[in-house]
Amino acid sequence: MRDQIDAIDLKLLRLIQKRGVLAQKVGEIKGLFENNSSLYRPDREAEILRNLIKLNDGVISDQKIRFIFKEIISACLSLEEQLTVAYLGPPGTHSEAALVKHFGSSVSEDPRPTIEDVFDQVSSGAANFGLVPMENSSEGVVNATLNCLADQNIKICGETYLAIHHQLASGKKFKLADAKVVASHPQALGQCSKWLDANLPHVERRLTSSTAEAAQLVSQEKHSLCIVSSLALSRYNLYQHHHNIEDFSSNKTRFLIIGNTDVEPTSIDKTSFLIQTANKPGALIELLEPFKKRKINLSRIETRPSRAAPDAHNFFIDSDGHQNDAKLKKVIAELKAVSASVRILGSYPSES
Repeated sequence: MRDQIDAIDLKLLRLIQKRGVLAQKVGEIKGLFENNSSLYRPDREAEILRNLIKLNDGVISDQKIRFIFKEIISACLSLEEQLTVAYLGPPGTHSEAALVKHFGSSVSEDPRPTIEDVFDQVSSGAANFGLVPMENSSEGVVNATLNCLADQNIKICGETYLAIHHQLASGKKFKLADAKVVASHPQALGQCSKWLDANLPHVERRLTSSTAEAAQLVSQEKHSLCIVSSLALSRYNLYQHHHNIEDFSSNKTRFLIIGNTDVEPTSIDKTSFLIQTANKPGALIELLEPFKKRKINLSRIETRPSRAAPDAHNFFIDSDGHQNDAKLKKVIAELKAVSASVRILGSYPSES
């Protein structure tokens, strides 16, 4: 059996290398007429992975098959171009884990100090794409991301969901009864608040700009705890006191992929809108009616007072479908007739 495994491994190696050669040739051909655009195509990658999952009927799970082929695709793409992806750093955060999950480990990671900085890197062309947190299932929407989507002319090119598990750790081992401080990002502290109330009710909770900053803090202060990702445990050589202390086991965060690329339709898509209306009774009903008429599902509605126009509201809406779909085109035409402005933030492969 081991001999058979060795033979299969050799075949896999040769096939992967053959795929790499073909990817290089594709890059050379595209380079002749697409000098300024990225070779990464979110729509094609999504369809490749979906088709492989449909065909998977073996002992290896769909999730693991997806991971394996994501890494193969990432490695082959790196032969065509070195993709740079900006994300909310520093390294060791859940954002980095989401980046690897979506893009694989062969891209160039560019950690940035703020969400605004991630948008700026993409806008200036310093990064091909950016990855930013959009909403958490227990703590809600990330306001900085909404503000940047409203203020900057950046497109949403994709999404990815990451299961969020929080680990309680410290720089060195000590008794929890001696703990003085537990530090982390406000979102992480909020997602673990019930566990902290029950187990560390008298310990000071200290806010940090990221979970990675909390990991760095505990290496300098005695009897300090931090709430971090699993990735940070090994990266910062931390001692783990408890694992998965989040209040809800199904806790997850949705991340958006932002860029300057128009994404072609796939078999399952999502479109995000920013719609501005006057602050008047029935404004939301007018927006929803075109979707209802054509039986198009909405997965999210978020409203904010407009910072640019007094007495106006911004509605952030996610709908099923691609903006080039016939039904959604009719919806968009009707929305423009009843709204002050309609901006399509992007159409992209749905992962939900």
